[in-house]
Amino acid sequence: MKFKYSDSPRITWWLADESLIPVVQSIVGVVRDITNNAVPTNIKVLKLNKRKAVFSMEHPQDCGQSFFAKVFFLNRLEHKLKYHKYGLDEAANLLRARDRGINTPRVYGYGHIYNLLRLVKGSVIILEDLSGLLPIGNLLRQGTNSKRYQTFMRTIPLFVSLYNARCNHTDVNGGAVMLCEHNLNPPLYVLDFQHAKFYNRHSTEILMFEAGNFAKSCRNWISTEAINEWLSALLDSIGVSSAHKRGKMIKQFNYYFRTELSRKQRKKIR
Repeated sequence: MKFKYSDSPRITWWLADESLIPVVQSIVGVVRDITNNAVPTNIKVLKLNKRKAVFSMEHPQDCGQSFFAKVFFLNRLEHKLKYHKYGLDEAANLLRARDRGINTPRVYGYGHIYNLLRLVKGSVIILEDLSGLLPIGNLLRQGTNSKRYQTFMRTIPLFVSLYNARCNHTDVNGGAVMLCEHNLNPPLYVLDFQHAKFYNRHSTEILMFEAGNFAKSCRNWISTEAINEWLSALLDSIGVSSAHKRGKMIKQFNYYFRTELSRKQRKKIR
């Protein structure tokens, strides 16, 4: 982020450019209202609890442009000390993912809100609004069998991009993969890069973990036959032709498809 901005000693922003100043000023007002248990009417709330607020809002000076904001609240002292880079880490991972060819929302800025002791009490990321897209889990729940199959098969290029980017996303699931319902060949986007890890080498182990975890989240709507066909097409897409190698990777996939792992375990996969 090239532009640093602060209109208060307790708030610092790093922004793509100065045109975002009115946006961050509005976001500060929204955060203030939320912490006072009042939800403003000029936003669309997507998630709200004691730890996180996610909402979309229009540019206060341009009704044709909207943004997506994620706010992480650090309410306890141990969280302020341990997780003060929480939003910054996700913003950095999103930027790195886009640089490596993964479709993610654009990052327009991030900010820190401090308390009187200059400890971070809130972390904010400003993102591209993907309101025209839906989580793939929503589309699978409401579609016909034929439509579900087509939608599921369209996700293969996304996993190829994760593999080529040498990225362990850790949380690829039906809620994190976004696509347009009506566009026949749209790009797919993936969200939630807070815990992602990037490496300098390709890893089929990571790919099979991501694929297995994603397929597991979709298994209520996708048949076993369709999942097997999808996996075979994915292996073809990254050029795995050896029967021995394919067999090994399918075993890895089946393990991750059947196994529940903690976040700590998922982050260690390489």
